[in-house]
Amino acid sequence: MDPATVNSEIVTPVIANPQAAVPMATAPNPALADLQDIIHPDPIGAWPWAIGYWLVLALVIALITLLVIWLRKRARDFAPKKAAKQLLNQLDKQAPSYVSDVNSLLKRTAMSYISRDAIASLDGEAWATWLDSYLPAPKRQRIGALLAKRHQPTPLTLAEANELHELAQAWLASKATLSAPEPTLVQAKGYVQASGDAQAKSQAPIQPADTKQPEAQC
Repeated sequence: MDPATVNSEIVTPVIANPQAAVPMATAPNPALADLQDIIHPDPIGAWPWAIGYWLVLALVIALITLLVIWLRKRARDFAPKKAAKQLLNQLDKQAPSYVSDVNSLLKRTAMSYISRDAIASLDGEAWATWLDSYLPAPKRQRIGALLAKRHQPTPLTLAEANELHELAQAWLASKATLSAPEPTLVQAKGYVQASGDAQAKSQAPIQPADTKQPEAQC
């Protein structure tokens, strides 16, 4: 026998059944024939909002509304003082009537917040004490002495005029709510209001309300 033939017979295996080497296809399971693919649920959207989001939105809107109302009220409250600051800056410090002009401006501004009857009667030390109550502590006890010089023929010096201007600006810049003076302050040291009313008529507020004295009865 040829050696090459023997070697080929040894190396090459003899396959008796060629179809046995091919794996058979797995038959489908009849129980799985009716099953469908898994359907995933739709993703959760942002709408409609949960009740918590609505509550937060309502709270934010309420806070913004209150803030706008407060700012508008604050602007109305400080409008007279803002206008008075502009008028104060327009006054001539070297004019002989500068002290009277500043005093009149302060009284008209006060009458924009408080009734005319409560402010028109203030004069002299009572008026100065009430003004000092709305000034910083280091600036008190000076505005009264400067305003009192409006009754003197000698005008203020430039230094005194600058000081009065600074004190008036500080009073107008005060954020404190103005309140009517106490009756004890109005009547302090004999400042009777008959003379105060006569002086206040020359310093009329924005909307003066003149009153007539009743006629004397027999």
